[in-house]
Amino acid sequence: MKLRSIVIIVFISALALVGCGPKDKVKNENSAVPGRDKELYEQASKKAEKGRYDEARLLYNVVITTYPDSSFLPLAKLAIADSFYLEGGTSSLQQAVGGYKDFAQYFPTHPRICEVKHKIAQAYMRQMGAYNRDVSNAKQAEHQLKAAEQACRNSDVVQSVRNDLRDVQQVLGLHELDIARFYIDNRQAYKAGESRLRDIITNYPFFSYYDEALYRLGVSLIEQEQPEEATEYFTRLARDYPNSEFAGKGKDYLEKLGKPIPTPSNDNPAPERPSFMGKFGLILGRNGLDISQDGVLLSKKGAEKDDVKDDMKPSEASNAAGTRAIRASTRGSVPTNQPEAAAAPAAGQPASGPANGASAGQPAAPETKSAEPKKNDKKDPKKKKKGFLGGIFR
Repeated sequence: MKLRSIVIIVFISALALVGCGPKDKVKNENSAVPGRDKELYEQASKKAEKGRYDEARLLYNVVITTYPDSSFLPLAKLAIADSFYLEGGTSSLQQAVGGYKDFAQYFPTHPRICEVKHKIAQAYMRQMGAYNRDVSNAKQAEHQLKAAEQACRNSDVVQSVRNDLRDVQQVLGLHELDIARFYIDNRQAYKAGESRLRDIITNYPFFSYYDEALYRLGVSLIEQEQPEEATEYFTRLARDYPNSEFAGKGKDYLEKLGKPIPTPSNDNPAPERPSFMGKFGLILGRNGLDISQDGVLLSKKGAEKDDVKDDMKPSEASNAAGTRAIRASTRGSVPTNQPEAAAAPAAGQPASGPANGASAGQPAAPETKSAEPKKNDKKDPKKKKKGFLGGIFR
């Protein structure tokens, strides 16, 4: 019985010691500090400039998770996506696509949203292979480019988007034409070839082999005993591509069908075809796409672009210590143009003291020493000695 009492007393004493221990043993070294988000963002940008993308992303993520109301939060999200885009490779480019899409979802009215949409498409374009292989990435790129063109008609990047769309559709057109040739020439499967050729004529009006698609579609319809519809495509070929190598063959079919030969609508030269070496390069996956290697915010070297620094970075005043950062969203926003003198006095401070009564042009009176014990003041130097990264990995 005595032993049981002793055990209970020891157990209660241990609990008391644990409960009365120092409360400042467990601290969050990454707790939000006014102005710290700007410092973290600048540190991350320097890491990215040196190509240390993993370390940069770590610091960018601290800004995002610790300062959800920071005005640097959109920039941090965008910089993370850029860092993956700059790294390249299939895995990193997929991460970049996810990062850009996440940014577009949360900041749909951002000034650089059109560039972000364009960069999503370019991330898919960088993953495109040869035209005679899988074209899923090319189709994704085409889808994103069409969406960007539709949403950014009045943007400066719309012409670049259209140029990329034409290049991607050239690869997709070659893919469809290659399959149509195989069906028609090797298997005489004219119906299967017809569906591919119709896709080209309907979807890729700037395809460099558009004239061949018209001719082959006409031949496929002739073989399927549909001369009237075939006449339409032979007529378009002779009228719109009078200097094409297939124009003469189209006219021969029109004569055999007893149809009139149309008058040429232009005197444009024959469409340009890739040379022998160009075709060989296409087979190897060299699509000749002119894709920017820079991100939206970061350049290839990792440094921030000069043309986006001014209109994307928040002002220095909004991130100075002691001021409230601009929220990422407009919900619950507080006016920031009110003078600091109008703020309510701190607890325990008189309303009419020297600090509150000082005018805007006069220096503030020195603060009086607090009556708190000195043991609280001794903790500050310890906090400064601990490094930031040490707090993360602690």
